[in-house]
Amino acid sequence: MRLHLYRDESRSRHLDLIGHHWSIDVVTVTAASILILGFASAIAAMLVR
Repeated sequence: MRLHLYRDESRSRHLDLIGHHWSIDVVTVTAASILILGFASAIAAMLVR
C-alpha cells in the first residue's frame, strides 16, 4: 500500500491510499467515518435518555 497525493483539474488536492487492486480516497473515508460515528452517537444518546 502507498499514499498518492495529486491535484485534479480544479486544483483540489486528493490523497489516495492505493493497494494492489484498489484505491481509496482518504478524505471520503474520513468524512464517511465522521458521519457514521455521529449517527451512532446520536442513537446511543437517544437510547440512554
